[in-house]
Amino acid sequence: MNLVKLSMLLVPLAIFLAMMLAAIGGHRLAQRHVSQIPDEGVVGAGAIDAAALGLLGLLLAFWFNVAATHLDLRRSLIVEEANAIGTAWLRLDLLPAAARPASRDLFRAYVDGRLALTTNQPAGSPDATLDPKLEDIRAAIWTTSVAAAPRCESAPAAMLQLGSLNEMFDAATRHDASFNAHTPTAIVVLLAVVAIVATVLVGYDLGRSKRFEWFHATLFAGVIASTIWVIYDLEMPRYGLIRVDDYDRTIRQVREGFDRVPKPLHAA
Repeated sequence: MNLVKLSMLLVPLAIFLAMMLAAIGGHRLAQRHVSQIPDEGVVGAGAIDAAALGLLGLLLAFWFNVAATHLDLRRSLIVEEANAIGTAWLRLDLLPAAARPASRDLFRAYVDGRLALTTNQPAGSPDATLDPKLEDIRAAIWTTSVAAAPRCESAPAAMLQLGSLNEMFDAATRHDASFNAHTPTAIVVLLAVVAIVATVLVGYDLGRSKRFEWFHATLFAGVIASTIWVIYDLEMPRYGLIRVDDYDRTIRQVREGFDRVPKPLHAA
């Protein structure tokens, strides 16, 4: 288990345990002052509790919205890269016939490397040898196409082919960048702090009861921790249960098309 998967389990668990300790601490604090708490409660306590719980809900909703937006963006960028690769592959036909075999072999190696890097080696833990190899293949594809451009049938054809290569490389960069874009750590830390403070207030409100309400405290902490776990899973779609494997298939299908031999069309 790598560090990312471990953190996806440990962070919600740590927040759950911290909230349980906060609830127990709030309850014990209230027990010390139970004689000073009037039967109708502390004036304004309800408003403070509601504000803390409301802020917690707002932060959870904000993080969920950001994580869901990131997931949609990542999915769309995978499809965008697949389309860019497919277009660039088709436009290899604009090159001189002598340059096409070498360019197609380089394309196959490039897409195989992209699939290995983005699926077997998720963004955030790049392979130490695969990344430089991809850079070399990318440079070889560009160099081969530039060298063959003067021998294309026309200047517009050469421009179309080089432009599709540029778009393919740009799409790969956007794809990688999207998987390295996460919610700032400060927001997650703030969420954890607010959750703990809100739980202290909840435990304090339950303090007039001598017996600690384990069911209520465990249910509250469990729901919050589970929500955080699901949102964290959204942020890491190559590691958890919510994944982008179905969208990775679009690039695999493009790669499979490289080796497909077109059948000749026969006149009816």
